[in-house]
Amino acid sequence: MKIKKYPLGLILSLIFLSSAAFCFEPVSTCDLLMSYLENDTTLKKNVIDAQKAQLSLDSTNISNGFDITVSTGTFSLSFDDNGAVMSVKPSVKASIPQASGLSVTASSNFSYKNSDMKFSDIKLNASAEIIGNSGLAREITLLKAQRNLTEAKRKLQTQAITAEKSFYTELKSLLNSTSSIINLQKTLYNNKIDFEKIKAQGYSTGSSTYRLAQMKVLSTEHDIENSTRSLIHDYVVFYKKCGYDISLTADTDFYDLIPADISEVEALDILSFNPDLYSEVESALWTNRINSMQRKAKSNFSLSANGGVTFNNSATDSTTVDAGISSTYGGLTGSAGISMPLGNNFIPAFTLSASVSPNTWKQNNITQQTAALDEKQELLSIETARANYATKVVDFQQSLEDLMWTKQSEQESYEMYVALEKDLSKWFRDGYISESEYYSAKVNVQSYTVKKIINTIDFIIYNDNIVTMFVDEIQEN
Repeated sequence: MKIKKYPLGLILSLIFLSSAAFCFEPVSTCDLLMSYLENDTTLKKNVIDAQKAQLSLDSTNISNGFDITVSTGTFSLSFDDNGAVMSVKPSVKASIPQASGLSVTASSNFSYKNSDMKFSDIKLNASAEIIGNSGLAREITLLKAQRNLTEAKRKLQTQAITAEKSFYTELKSLLNSTSSIINLQKTLYNNKIDFEKIKAQGYSTGSSTYRLAQMKVLSTEHDIENSTRSLIHDYVVFYKKCGYDISLTADTDFYDLIPADISEVEALDILSFNPDLYSEVESALWTNRINSMQRKAKSNFSLSANGGVTFNNSATDSTTVDAGISSTYGGLTGSAGISMPLGNNFIPAFTLSASVSPNTWKQNNITQQTAALDEKQELLSIETARANYATKVVDFQQSLEDLMWTKQSEQESYEMYVALEKDLSKWFRDGYISESEYYSAKVNVQSYTVKKIINTIDFIIYNDNIVTMFVDEIQEN
């Protein structure tokens, strides 16, 4: 199942847009949403974090890739009775971590005296790991750097969806407040009709019946005034977050502000998503994977070899071939080497060394036991994450059923009130019903219009909640 994501390019372009000030005019919901995302500071910070993670990965790739170093060595110039003496020790070193940590070095001594140039100690050396963990350690380093970038991009995408959800949540709150004012206006209308009836019946202004009817009208007017002032404030703040400066008054018909351009979305099926990409499960699997690699990298055994040749060896006045091998196992370390001069004086020299550390053996044993316990904890974390996923599936399926039932119920009520309002409109014009009866039906149509839009928003938020629970497949370099 491909998860809905905001393209990174779109997110980057949004943060460079400018806000707009205007006298209020209807603004499309899409434009409001785009501006809302543009003004989300957390989204801007996440963009920078993703860019920094990319630079960090580039740096890690460079540090763990092919490397070559050329050095002139120390240049010296001196004078004696015979004239100037110049010497320099140039060298070049190439490292290829991908090839079992292969390292090749070439160096030489160069001297110049009395027009006599001399090269000595021309050395060629190579070393590499035969058995060891350097290659695995390099892979772990690269994977961690790639993971940091992947998580930064995921965080950026998740924040974009979260900001969208926040936008629709605030819009939903505005619509609920608008719906409340519509219902209050209906109540006020009915209260005024009742009050007029009381006055028509001749009740005195000092009677309890008169004052009670009057207080209902005044109280409802006060409630409408307070709700309107609060809604004006909320609308101004909401549009400000979207980058627009608006001016509303108490005379504003908030019903005209109800968005009519929000398209219905198809509800996502949570079971269509890969359970292993549920964010908590994926994170637990990744942790177990990388930690398993790190435990493997802490192998007790390693074996490496080196070899080289020295031409014009100043110590032996001949060409010398050197070779060696070294190994570690637990607390035991050993190495062996041979140096063979080529020529008339073919007398090889051997070197051997060994050391043992009992405490290292003990520490290694403790490390292995700790690693086994760590493995058990990680597997339990995976099990817990999968259980949490199963619970989420049940919760979201139930939530979807509720949304679908509400959608159907409100659609049926809306259609009923639309038909009723149409009939009552004709009967009212013909004088068969009172204005209050017609007005009541009209308000019900408006109320269920708002409820239908709120239900559409609930589906959008439902989808956003599902999307933010899952991640994309990790992309490794």
